[in-house]
Amino acid sequence: MKKRLCFIISFFGITFFIKAQDTIFTTTQQTLLVRVMEISQTEVSYKNFYNPDGIIRKIGNHQVAKIVYENGKIESRFQLRAKTSDTLIKEHLFIVEDNHIALRNKDITHASALKMMMKKDPQTNSYELNDALITAESRKNGQIAFNILAPVSAVGGAYFALRHRYNTPEEIALKRTFFIGGLATCATSLVVAQIYKSLKNKQIRKAALMFNKEYYE
Repeated sequence: MKKRLCFIISFFGITFFIKAQDTIFTTTQQTLLVRVMEISQTEVSYKNFYNPDGIIRKIGNHQVAKIVYENGKIESRFQLRAKTSDTLIKEHLFIVEDNHIALRNKDITHASALKMMMKKDPQTNSYELNDALITAESRKNGQIAFNILAPVSAVGGAYFALRHRYNTPEEIALKRTFFIGGLATCATSLVVAQIYKSLKNKQIRKAALMFNKEYYE
């Protein structure tokens, strides 16, 4: 009975001991049982779990696949945040100046910048960045919708105007109403589309600055 009790206590003790450690998974598939001390822009500082009073060791972020902490939390951004040189950082950052966006010293369209940011895994983004990207995408859809509505309303107005081409006063009035209404709707749609475009581009520039900050950090 005592042997069984000792076995049970030992089993749960070992289980707790194993779970009370941080685990670093490296890109070479090596597993390190550690106590993580600090994570900087370029490296992870840690102590060997079995020698907590020993020296502080370090491993480069580019060598880390992920870290699983003792509480179960997973840190898996290292490959996205590998910052071994300032040159590497700048190659992936957007330059936002006034109403322009550049990447690698070349101007790019807002649509291209949005497309690049949308490719990034949303689970690695902050809530604020994902919200900015969703808002930009929504305003892009609004711009597209009003750009489509503009020619449709112009053609529709012309079509219904032609259907009332007879020279009676009532038909002439209806013809004028449909024609002017179609042109007015077309013009209004084009203006609203430009407003959506402006708001979309502003949101993309905002998201680009957030993207830079999260990539750098």
